[in-house]
This record gives sequence, C-alpha cells and structure tokens, in this order.
Amino acid sequence: MRTPRRRLSPEDRRAELLALGAEVFGQRPYDEVRIDEIAERAGVSRALMYHYFPDKRAFFAAVVKGQADQLFETTNTPPTPGQNLFEEVRGGVLAYMQYHQEHPHAAWAAYVGLGRSDPVLLGIDDEAKDRQMEHIMSRIMEVDGSGNPLDPEVERDLRIVVHAWLALTFEVCRQRIIHPETDAGHLSDTCAHALLDAIIRVNNIPDTLAKPMADDQR
Repeated sequence: MRTPRRRLSPEDRRAELLALGAEVFGQRPYDEVRIDEIAERAGVSRALMYHYFPDKRAFFAAVVKGQADQLFETTNTPPTPGQNLFEEVRGGVLAYMQYHQEHPHAAWAAYVGLGRSDPVLLGIDDEAKDRQMEHIMSRIMEVDGSGNPLDPEVERDLRIVVHAWLALTFEVCRQRIIHPETDAGHLSDTCAHALLDAIIRVNNIPDTLAKPMADDQR
C-alpha cells in the first residue's frame, strides 16, 4: 500500500528511505527487493527515489553504510571510568552481537550473514574496519601512557595484528548471526583475550604496553 506523501527536508527524506531500506533488505534477499516497492512504501515517486540513489545497488550500499555508521557508534561508546582495555573490547564485541540480536532484520545483519563478495560493499566494510583500527590503536596508546611514539616497525606489526584481529572478530560475529544459539558472552571474552594476547606477542612490544595487557586479563 502506498503511504501518503509527507513534506520532508531532503535530509529527513533520505534518512526515511534508508530506514525503510534497512527493514526491507533485512527481511528479503537483495534480488527480491524492487526499487519501485521502496518508493511506493515511502509514498514517493520512482523519479524522486532515483534522485537520491542512482540505482538499487547504490541504494543498498547507502543503507549498509548507514548501518555500519550506527554500529560504530553503538560499539565505541566512551569507556566507563576504571574500565580496562580488556573490558572495553569485550563490551564492544558484545554490543555488536547484541545489536544483531535486537535488530535481526537489519540490512547490515543480512549483509554480514551473506559474507564478503560485492566490490562496492567491500569498500564500505574496509572503511568500517579502518575506523575501528584507528580507534583501537588510539586506545592502545592511551594504555601505554608513556607518551613515547612506538618504534615504526613495532607500530607496523601492531597494526597488522589489529587488522587481523578485526577480521577474526568480524567472522566470529558473522558466525553468531548464522548460529544465534551460541553464547555471546563467551565469544566476546574469546575475542578480547585474542586481541590482548596478540598485542603482547608483537616483537619488541614495550613493557609499558605488554604489562598492562597481561594484567588486564587476570
């Protein structure tokens, strides 16, 4: 049924279309969704729909990016005073899993469940991981607290480790979407331990980082 058209600002109209897309793409496979259906449900013309998004792939990509941005905000809240890095990482991973549990029909959950295949969506996924990478690296340097820059080779190796950990964690979360009966708390613990263990094992990691990482896991 066509929704009566309401007067909205361009920003609000775009946000409305993306929210509707998140719902629809989360409920049905991509190939079964028609752009005309989205326009009809939003109460707008096909021409207006294409004014905001040139084609269905661009619309889906915008929906997924919007969901990725929302997930980043959900999983990167300011740490609670006194919270160590292990607790913060565990909480972030758990928040990611809980988001999917609370929004089982979100487009991002549908995309993650399908895996990584589309070049446009891969770019969004890589951008999301880069943001997470920089956030984690900044938190690691806060834990160090020495104010000294890392040796360039140590920083290079540390970034490799964090990037690999993000890939591992993404796959753990994807598997939980496929197998929702698994224990989110246990998986979050596993991911947090994996990150701190990997950081400790970076060659020539300074004691100002290694010791707090070891202490945080006790």
